[in-house]
Amino acid sequence: MRRQNESFGQLLLKLPWWVSVAIGLMAFAGMRWGIPAWAGHDNTKQMFAKSIVPLAPLVLLVFCMFAIGSYFFGKKRHRLVDQLTSLEKLRETSWKDFEYLVAEAFRRQNYQVEYSLGRGADGGVDLTLRKDDRTSLVQCKQWKVFSVGAPVIREMFGLMTAEQADEAIIVITGKFTREAQEFAAGKPIRLIDGPQLLALVQSVQSRPGVATAAEPKPELDEPPACPTCGRPMVLRTSRRGANAGNQFWGCSSYPTCKTTQAYKIS
Repeated sequence: MRRQNESFGQLLLKLPWWVSVAIGLMAFAGMRWGIPAWAGHDNTKQMFAKSIVPLAPLVLLVFCMFAIGSYFFGKKRHRLVDQLTSLEKLRETSWKDFEYLVAEAFRRQNYQVEYSLGRGADGGVDLTLRKDDRTSLVQCKQWKVFSVGAPVIREMFGLMTAEQADEAIIVITGKFTREAQEFAAGKPIRLIDGPQLLALVQSVQSRPGVATAAEPKPELDEPPACPTCGRPMVLRTSRRGANAGNQFWGCSSYPTCKTTQAYKIS
């Protein structure tokens, strides 16, 4: 999905709340005392200063409102990670919430996460990660198209090279085509598909996800590998027939691979 360039206000909401408070205090100090000091005895500058000073409290109030919004936005990011229980719920996430979820998951892996301002033809780089003097560029693809092919990987590799980053990471809810995997092989490109992202999120959840009766959370840390093709399996629920409501493991590459496996609660 094509993204529009984000506004400064949207960026403030994604940053920690104290950033807005700090900017607001600096703006207040500059407008209340800095500009009058700069005006000195110049009549023209003094007129300008007199028109600016009364606005200082209003500007501080606006930034404090952004700080409050940022605080609650942080709470939302926490809920997105801690309440995720299945691939189905992951794929129902909106594209904005998907980006926030990925950012929070990496943040909990001790990465410094920076949001990007719509670089690239399709948003390009969504997140920039920094850890141990390494820089990783992340692109989040919450597409309705289930498979992501090589062109997306080539574009991201080009962005990584142009930015002189150490690694490119493409995160999706579906799967990557064979051509995409072959292009990424041997390059500093990490491909994270839906099942791998679900496992990553569950590994950093601060508390177990709340499972419903129709969709209990498996006790396994990671889904089993498909005995036929080796891909991760996905926990599914039978919708019809004699086994309606029962859980089973199904291959994540369905319908290409239709292998199933019984699900047993340990």
